[in-house]
Amino acid sequence: MAHERWTADQLPDMAGRTVVVTGASGGIGAVTAGELSRAGAWVVLAVRDVAKGQAAAARMAGETDVHRLDLSDLASVREFAGGWTGHLDILIKQCGNHDGARGPHR
Repeated sequence: MAHERWTADQLPDMAGRTVVVTGASGGIGAVTAGELSRAGAWVVLAVRDVAKGQAAAARMAGETDVHRLDLSDLASVREFAGGWTGHLDILIKQCGNHDGARGPHR
């Protein structure tokens, strides 16, 4: 029995959904955020580098917002969480590997 490959075209209508995607300034995070926004979700790109996040968001077809979030910095996590208002339907934690180049996790 052959299996049909899944594609982003099979995403349901995401209108009215709020999605946070971490690591969304590039790579698979940016692709994920872009496809979800294309499907109608309001997507928050949670990124370490806001300028890179804004550049990625500018290439997306749907409604997006960019917020700073560095998951290796608990103060950044607290600031992001403390500033969050409203509901959240989906959280996708997609971030790069920590290779030690930036120092130890805080």
